[in-house]
Amino acid sequence: MPGRAGLLALLCAAALAPVPARGQVAGASGDPAAGRGIFVERGCVRCHAIWGNGGTLGPDLATAGSGASMQQLAGLLWNHTPRMMVAMRQRGYAWPALSEPELADVISYIYYVKLFGEPGDPDAGRQWFRDKRCVECHQVGDAGGRVGAPLDGYARYVAPIMLAQGMWDHGPAMQAAQQARGVPIPAFEGREMADIQAYIRRASAQSPRQAVLLEPPQPERGRRLFAAKGCPRCHGPEGRGTAAGPDLRAATLNLSVSQIAGVLWNHSFQMVARMRQHGVGFPQFAGNDMADLIAYLYFLRFNDPDGDRANGARIFRDKGCAGCHRPAHGPPVGPDLARSAAVTTPLGLVAAMWNHAPAMFSAMQGHAVAWPRFEGNEMRDLAFYLRSLARPAR
Repeated sequence: MPGRAGLLALLCAAALAPVPARGQVAGASGDPAAGRGIFVERGCVRCHAIWGNGGTLGPDLATAGSGASMQQLAGLLWNHTPRMMVAMRQRGYAWPALSEPELADVISYIYYVKLFGEPGDPDAGRQWFRDKRCVECHQVGDAGGRVGAPLDGYARYVAPIMLAQGMWDHGPAMQAAQQARGVPIPAFEGREMADIQAYIRRASAQSPRQAVLLEPPQPERGRRLFAAKGCPRCHGPEGRGTAAGPDLRAATLNLSVSQIAGVLWNHSFQMVARMRQHGVGFPQFAGNDMADLIAYLYFLRFNDPDGDRANGARIFRDKGCAGCHRPAHGPPVGPDLARSAAVTTPLGLVAAMWNHAPAMFSAMQGHAVAWPRFEGNEMRDLAFYLRSLARPAR
């Protein structure tokens, strides 16, 4: 049975090879499959790893910027640009030019691989299994109750998605049995479901056992499932919430797949009761359904809404952008961004900044100007401000 390093290797395989079929993710900019190809072909993998698979000169991009949106990830890439340029020049690497669609593809790939999360801790999982009283009803290995089905079969899976799907599908019956027995319905926080999955893998009596890697989650299929299962009735057509149900974008913010699975379970009891009140059937899932639905929920927060124009104006001034691109006195050093087509699209500004970074870096060094850094939503707000200024060139 593989240890923690082996499980990480399996997740690396899931992250680096089987990305979704080509095509944009629902509601998102970019194609993770194309981004994975660019990541390898342009040499990013020489310096950056995905779940430990790749170079070590730069940070592992599967963990860096966890929970960040598209524009936030773009800001993080920009912040590390000077260090990247120095390292690449020392090694004789050419700076990789990226069009806006290519940059969107790369960022969507970096975002996508964070879906998986690290494997759980089996020792912690054993404790959670006892503390949440799962052991009273379910058997794993040679220990546990026989009120519910044994869980040994779930040891085939590395991630807890299939466990979460089984819990969901049997949720109403499980919760009724727990109420009848006076057993509190367990809630799962943080990495607890991933830990329990790791415990099941270690303790299971199933043999022979080989890890099953699920098909890569398909967010676009998850979007269709979201509609087909009636979720918009309570959560709105894009999961942004209604009076009957919460905003799923906010509820899943900064969470991995296993954590989103825990959130779904934690709210399933209230959902069952509410759906019964409205005569709505409790949705069931099969195959890769749960993984696809969770992937869709995960991508809800990828695209930021429109930014804060006033904050963008402050950033443009305080970061020193105005000194080169819209100076109060003298000719501009760089182009007038209010006249640039680059600011009219979500990642156009970022792509233009990336491709001109070497020239900007040299110019800023020559004038002893500090490299601007963008935190939080600053890149989003800056782009929104510049779009508001955009006008056609005369």
